Amino acid sequence: MKATPATTKTTVRTSAAAGLKAKKDALERGERTPSRVFRIEKRPDGTFSRIAVNPDTQRRQSAKAWEAKSEVAKVRHSLDLTQEAFADLLGIGLSTLRSWEQKKREPSGAARMLISIALKHPEVLQEAVA
Repeated sequence: MKATPATTKTTVRTSAAAGLKAKKDALERGERTPSRVFRIEKRPDGTFSRIAVNPDTQRRQSAKAWEAKSEVAKVRHSLDLTQEAFADLLGIGLSTLRSWEQKKREPSGAARMLISIALKHPEVLQEAVA
């Protein structure tokens, strides 16, 4: 089957979006150093100033923050879902998910298995919920 121009454009956009998402995720996990980082500060007179930050320092801080996240939060982030959407997908309450992500409580054995299935095969859970 010959690809139409519309199909080709859609494929290019999809692959470009996937590439950008992969780069963004690598930055958030601290696996990649950003090219430039700035911090915006408000001055006493009400104006703003832009201050350059060392990109490697930013990478280390991102890696440290990623390591501090719970496994549940990492899975939810990798699926690119909001807390509400992920709680609905797992069939649990939002407060339960938040307590797992804040490491106040641990998911049970069955819940851990469901989370690992959600990571490897999210379409299976989405079919079950629909």
